[in-house]
Amino acid sequence: MPIGETVITLVGNLTADPELTHTDQGVARLTFNVASNSRVWDKTRAEWGEGRTLFLRCTAWRWIAENAAASLTKGTRVIVTGALRQFDYTAPDGTVRTGFGLDVDDIAVSLRYATATVTRTGRTNTTQPVTGNDPWATATPAGKYSDQPPF
Repeated sequence: MPIGETVITLVGNLTADPELTHTDQGVARLTFNVASNSRVWDKTRAEWGEGRTLFLRCTAWRWIAENAAASLTKGTRVIVTGALRQFDYTAPDGTVRTGFGLDVDDIAVSLRYATATVTRTGRTNTTQPVTGNDPWATATPAGKYSDQPPF
C-alpha cells in the first residue's frame, strides 16, 4: 500500500450476500456492504442503546475476493482492513455527491459470536513461471523439501 494511505479497520455485519464479478481480463472482484453499529449509553433510560450505523462499501480483489465469496454470507460479522477511498457520484436527483468506500487488504470472520473452521487454499503464482532448474525445489529422499541450501 502506498505511503500516506488512510488505513482503517472496520467491524460490522454484511448487509447482503457479497457479489463476485470478474473484469474483462479475468481478475476477480468482490463487492459487499458492511454495517457497523455503535452502542451508546442513554442517560435518560439508564441503558445501552443503538447509536448511528455506518454503512461502507467494500471491494476486494483477486484471491481474497474468491476466498471471501466462498466463505461469507449476509449477516456474517466481519473484520475488514483496507484503504479508505473517496469518490464522487451523481444522485438520481442530479446532484453530485461524495461517497466513501474501502479497498480491502484483508478480511476475517469475527469469532465474537460465531465459530469457524479454517481451510487453507492453494494459490498459483501466474506472474512468475516455474522453471525446471530451481535448486531450492529439489526433494529429499523422504519426498520433503529441504530448507538447506543445495551447495
